[in-house]
Amino acid sequence: MVADGARTSAAACHAAAGMATDLARPDRSRALREAFRRAESIGPIRPAAVGLAGGLVASYLADAWLAPILATPLRQVVGAGVFAAVMASLWLLIQPAGVRRASDVMTWLNGWETERWQAELGHRLTELPRATPAIVDALPDTMGLRPLRVELLAANGQLDEARERLALFPIDTSWQRFERAALAEWVALWSDQPGDRDAMRAALADIDDDEWRLAARVMLAAAEARRAAISDGDVISPLAAVRIELGDRPRRYAFGYTVGVLAMVTLMGLVASATITVANGLIR
Repeated sequence: MVADGARTSAAACHAAAGMATDLARPDRSRALREAFRRAESIGPIRPAAVGLAGGLVASYLADAWLAPILATPLRQVVGAGVFAAVMASLWLLIQPAGVRRASDVMTWLNGWETERWQAELGHRLTELPRATPAIVDALPDTMGLRPLRVELLAANGQLDEARERLALFPIDTSWQRFERAALAEWVALWSDQPGDRDAMRAALADIDDDEWRLAARVMLAAAEARRAAISDGDVISPLAAVRIELGDRPRRYAFGYTVGVLAMVTLMGLVASATITVANGLIR
């Protein structure tokens, strides 16, 4: 969520991540994700489910049409392509535009934070540290890692220690003042306290650097979205509102996610196409 730094061994961090315990408040960790799902769904139906159904129907029809023309396995490959194209198209068509914009913002924020952690830790991270808060035990006690330590302590349920560490946080620069306010809001979220986003807004106004100010605006929007998520409020609007300010930046971090989704959809298409071919053969 905020900054950190210093050196630690990759083996130590990965070992700690492997032994990570569940978050102290799983309802807090799941709230934003579940709110996104509600926002994009039509009642109980998610866009992905509609895309899946449409892809299966399209793949079935394509297999029946191509059966006299193409032999296996080429027919299955074409069927998989039809499945992937139809599923992805329906998914994007039905998903609300606001949800896509908000997702872009969170994709950028997560990628930006991960890069900061990687630069400070000196090794690549496969996921955000907050997903495995037990790595806090593997972090050196350094000034650069104080923000990350506070964040992970709060997520791990060690709220008193998180507050003690936060009280020692420096406020010499405008970014440090904003970061401290953001961390105070983070700790309050995990403590069932109301927090103070106004302090974040006030500190944000003093940041001169354009890139840091943009990061601060996105972090504030994410804080507002998390609060909305636990109170059944509007999660999407605060995030979608800052999407235009990011420009093309989210694409830098969306590539890996997009490739993963496409690979998953293509694999599903191959399985579906093969299954449909077998079913058609039995029916005939």
